[in-house]
Amino acid sequence: MTLHLDSQVIRRLCTPQLAFDAAHQALADQREGRYQLPPRLDVNVPTGFFRAMPAALGEYMGAKLMTLAKGVGNRYLLLLYRQDTGELVATLDAAEVTKLRTAATTAVAGDLLCPEGTSVLGLVGSGFEAEGHLRAFAALWSLEKVTVFSRSPERREAFAARLGADLGIEIEPVGDVAEVAAASPVTVLCTKDTSPVVDGGSFAPGAVVLSIGSTRPDLRELDEATFARAKAVMVDDPRQVLAESGDVAAAIAGEAITADFLVGMAEWDAGGAVCDDSRDLYVFKSVGTALQDLALGAVLFAHAKEHGLGREIGDITELKSAAPAGPSTKEGAR
Repeated sequence: MTLHLDSQVIRRLCTPQLAFDAAHQALADQREGRYQLPPRLDVNVPTGFFRAMPAALGEYMGAKLMTLAKGVGNRYLLLLYRQDTGELVATLDAAEVTKLRTAATTAVAGDLLCPEGTSVLGLVGSGFEAEGHLRAFAALWSLEKVTVFSRSPERREAFAARLGADLGIEIEPVGDVAEVAAASPVTVLCTKDTSPVVDGGSFAPGAVVLSIGSTRPDLRELDEATFARAKAVMVDDPRQVLAESGDVAAAIAGEAITADFLVGMAEWDAGGAVCDDSRDLYVFKSVGTALQDLALGAVLFAHAKEHGLGREIGDITELKSAAPAGPSTKEGAR
């Protein structure tokens, strides 16, 4: 039987701690080699694109499917299969999964790069990703003050008022992104810009910069100056970041870094940072991976079954039984 989890059920089930624990589990499975992550596949069409992101992690395998229709928006679907039976055990509305796993993964990266935490956080962006990240870091660290910038005064002021009251944190909306970068030991950037949103010279000395925008070659969030100051660049997956991130491609083309600077989260070692007095920033660059989706999807599936949530949609795939093994029989698929 297949269980469907819609966004309402996912929001009911998922706490920041649950998402954080799932992100840690994904990292542990990667370190133990219990995963496979093939390249994602994009099918470009005149009106947008279709993307398939396959992966295997722990006891599960599956794929996140994503569509973009220009001028309309995105849709996401996560398919969760058991590896031992090939059974499709769950389908999830992955828009909510994507938001939650992205924020949780960034929080894990922030914890690795700034293990002592911080009470002051900078935030660039005021959309749903920015909200998800603020909630994740508010659960992780004892935040006392957040400065937030977005290009729309109305949006950043409404964001600060709503989230400040909800989380009990002082959130100051500011009109200068450089002010956010200069005042924050940790800055989180959540934008969808096509050009860099902040001058890399603005970040405070020794700051941690966590960037989750620029997930396509045509998008930009960080400039070359930021990478030129980076003593280490942590990424969720080096291969996919090299293929997808416009920020990283521009930084390599401009010789601010080389591909060797990129270190996967599973391989992270603070002692491996470059020793260069001109480089003082720790940078995290994320484009997202299906491993993150599968890890959270598996946990949500387990909790949904435990609490009797979700909608049974039956066996939507028919089993084609394996033929008996014999000298002239080969199992296969077409």
